[in-house]
Amino acid sequence: MNVRLATRENTFLSPQRRARRLIAVAALAATLLLIRAMDPVAAGAWLPFHPSCGAVSGLPCIFCGMTRALHFLLNGDFSRALYFNWLAFPLIAGVICLSVLLTMEIASQRQLLRLDLIASISSRRLAIILLMVAALWTVQAYLAVSQHKHELLNPGGPLYALFVK
Repeated sequence: MNVRLATRENTFLSPQRRARRLIAVAALAATLLLIRAMDPVAAGAWLPFHPSCGAVSGLPCIFCGMTRALHFLLNGDFSRALYFNWLAFPLIAGVICLSVLLTMEIASQRQLLRLDLIASISSRRLAIILLMVAALWTVQAYLAVSQHKHELLNPGGPLYALFVK
């Protein structure tokens, strides 16, 4: 992704683009309010299946515990948020930064930052991305096992049996 400041030419936001940004800010705010208000454990209790990939593999994925972590983080319980998933902190920081940027663009009616996606992904970039995802998953699984996070582990899963026992 190529990120750069928008230049003066062609940065005016049309009413349609302003409306899209307003919808995005409203959706982000509504999602955060919903996550803050609802207890994810109670909300997921009515599901007939375990809503976690850790239930299948035995070990948590990168985002296992993220909903609970966001719930506790938005309610000010930082230690429990850190316990469930430390990635909630950079995620919420990114959401806040994006919301502020979109709000500033709506207010100024100008595009402040250009985000250009680069379509071509070289094999080297793909390898780096995959290694980063694998490293994050390894850290997340290690933290769950070493800190005995039973909520994120499934002792009956094949990876749990392979790596933990």
